[in-house]
Amino acid sequence: MNIILEKEVVTIVFALMKRLKNKIINRLSNSCDCRNKDEIMLNLDGLEIYLERCFAYDMPHEVSIFVPRAELRKTVQTGDHTEEIEILLNSITVVHSPQRPTSDGNDIKRRNL
Repeated sequence: MNIILEKEVVTIVFALMKRLKNKIINRLSNSCDCRNKDEIMLNLDGLEIYLERCFAYDMPHEVSIFVPRAELRKTVQTGDHTEEIEILLNSITVVHSPQRPTSDGNDIKRRNL
C-alpha cells in the first residue's frame, strides 16, 4: 500500500476514534438538557472540521459551512514516475448564529421540541 494512503487511513481512524470518545463523554456527562443540537463533520482530504453543539434552550439558530475554494491533488507513483500532492483550501468558514427576525419585524417565536 502506498505510504500516503496508509497515512490517510491512520488519520481517518484516529478522527473516528476521537469522535466516538467525544460522543461517549457527552452521553455520560448529561450536564445539558439537549433541546437543540447541531453536529457537522467536514473532511477535506485530511483536514477535519467537526462541530457539535448542544443547547438547553429552544431558540432557533442557523449553522452554515462555506468552502469557497478547495483544490485537492494527490501523488501517484507509477514505476519511476512520481506526481506530487497539492492541497489548496481558501477561507473555510463555520458559522453558528441565532436565526434572524422575520421580515415584518416580529420577534423570533420559540419552538417547542
